[in-house]
Amino acid sequence: MSLSDEVKKEVAKSNSIAEIKNSLLKRGFLESDVDDELRNIISSKSLLKNKNNRILSIKEFLDRIGYGFASQQFVNILFMLSGASLLLIGLINGLKSALSQVMSGFLNEYSHLKYIGKNIISASGIIFGFSFLGMALSVVIQNPALFTASMLIGTLGIIAHGDLYTSFFNRILKNEKRKDFLKFISYFGILITAGSLLLAGFVLEIFPINGQVISFNPGFLNLAEPMMFKLYGYLLAFEVTAIMFIISGYLLSFLDEEQDKLSSQGSAILDSFRIYVKNSLKATSIFAKNKKTFLLTIATILTTIAQIIGNSYYGIFIYENFKNEFLKGFLNVSVIFVIAIIASISGTLLTKKFAKSLGEAPMLVFGTLLIALMPITFYFNPQLYAIGLATALSVIGGAIVGVAQGLIAERLMDEDELRQYYSSLGFVSALPILLIVAVGAIIVQATSMSLLFLVLGIMLACIVMPLYFVIVLIVDKEYRKQRSQR
Repeated sequence: MSLSDEVKKEVAKSNSIAEIKNSLLKRGFLESDVDDELRNIISSKSLLKNKNNRILSIKEFLDRIGYGFASQQFVNILFMLSGASLLLIGLINGLKSALSQVMSGFLNEYSHLKYIGKNIISASGIIFGFSFLGMALSVVIQNPALFTASMLIGTLGIIAHGDLYTSFFNRILKNEKRKDFLKFISYFGILITAGSLLLAGFVLEIFPINGQVISFNPGFLNLAEPMMFKLYGYLLAFEVTAIMFIISGYLLSFLDEEQDKLSSQGSAILDSFRIYVKNSLKATSIFAKNKKTFLLTIATILTTIAQIIGNSYYGIFIYENFKNEFLKGFLNVSVIFVIAIIASISGTLLTKKFAKSLGEAPMLVFGTLLIALMPITFYFNPQLYAIGLATALSVIGGAIVGVAQGLIAERLMDEDELRQYYSSLGFVSALPILLIVAVGAIIVQATSMSLLFLVLGIMLACIVMPLYFVIVLIVDKEYRKQRSQR
């Protein structure tokens, strides 16, 4: 075996430079040759990492802009403006969420059976980008069926792109190797998204839904009459989203990667799906392991469903009721949800800081009531300032409940059960999401959004919050009993 091959073999073992050099010198290689070869190998690996850093930095930046222009609230409003009924909007959002839950679990299983490289992730990002062009076209031609198809295709694309990209990113670029800009994007990218969301709202408002007539008469063409054309804000916004994700997906094809040979066995998608369903069905026994785990599952699913239903209509309600007030329709929506984005940062930081000292019971009860505050405010005090404050508090409440759910789950299950619980929760919750979100959509269509918000607030405050409280009481009672028996 040549010196170059020997060096590559030693480097692959992650031995230190000194260990590699001593090993090769003992085998009779000249010190000068060893030094030259090590220099070449280290230089090429450094260039590879720098190249990957540059590509991933640009991709992360483009993604953050794309997510801002692709706000779910804007998508729901434009879905309505394409001609969709409130019933259809709710049903499709429920289907999207259920699909997301199942597909995330399936992709996790599939990635264990087969190596998933950059090309699949790149293609899924490009598909997601193109789906926004389909949605924009459907608004132009007033075709909700095309909007529905584009949205569902985009959902498949972004789930694959998001879930697979995260594991891919961590695999090819370890945290200690990430450069300053990439670390900056990881921590502060949410602010880029917030800025993009505001800019998208501005574009949508400046160029209204029925278009803004623009005249154009360049002097060098000597035209008798100026050229006239219409600019549509939603076309511009969705085109920005499409371009960002198409370029972002394309950039991934330029990454250098080393395939993990151990992950290359297995081939069929159907095999992966069968294993995922089989494992999920097997893991359902964990959800009914005892009344504490069962109640936690019910409360978690109901909290998720309340947020799915609310997020299907919050943006539409703000747009419809405040289109002639303050900053007007789309900008009002963007300001409210920029507040939510900023609140999510502080909510996560504060929750992590005080989680241990507060305890699960206050966190679950207080957090759930904060989440319930948002739909209740929409019903009892639908003023823009009140909605903005309630949105911020609701996001903080969501962060509090998320952390508390994790803490209580750790007390109820061992490590292996916890892993199965989280990997199968999406599968278990898919059907309840479809059914209950459909009921919510029917309520909206038959009555009003305001009444639905009242129902969501009551469900969270009078069903979910007591469930959490009962769980904590049972757990604490059993804990005290075990301590007294010692």
